Amino acid sequence: MYLANVAFALALVLSGQISPARKPAKSVRVGELLVTATRIWLPQVPAHSSDRFHLVAVDVTDKNIAELISHTNFVPWLKVKPYDEYLGVPGGHGGKPPNLYQLLPGEESTGGYVFEVRNGTTPVALILDLGVKKLSLDLGGIVETEGAK
Repeated sequence: MYLANVAFALALVLSGQISPARKPAKSVRVGELLVTATRIWLPQVPAHSSDRFHLVAVDVTDKNIAELISHTNFVPWLKVKPYDEYLGVPGGHGGKPPNLYQLLPGEESTGGYVFEVRNGTTPVALILDLGVKKLSLDLGGIVETEGAK
């Protein structure tokens, strides 16, 4: 029985259906979009109140997983601990948001959202505010880097 289980698992790995080294993706479905967080980084641009705040960027890939053109739109917030939430900084400061406007079925757009957060805080989730509800994308385990790409 053990040998049969090992053989079955090996067949799945070799067929590409599972990957033993791959970590689970951090994704959430938002309307017609699958939003995947790919990286957290610190833009090398000072925050407006640089003595108490710093910038944090979250890179994402948005993919239209519907059979129609996407019309989903949301407002990004960053949840940090100790508990607080910060609205994305307009203009990006080094991170250009993905294009969400009328993505075709299967089309992807990549980009990032930048937030000005209090020093001493740690990002824990990207909150996607649809107006009528908010969805949370856990950022635990996402690769963190010090500077720009």
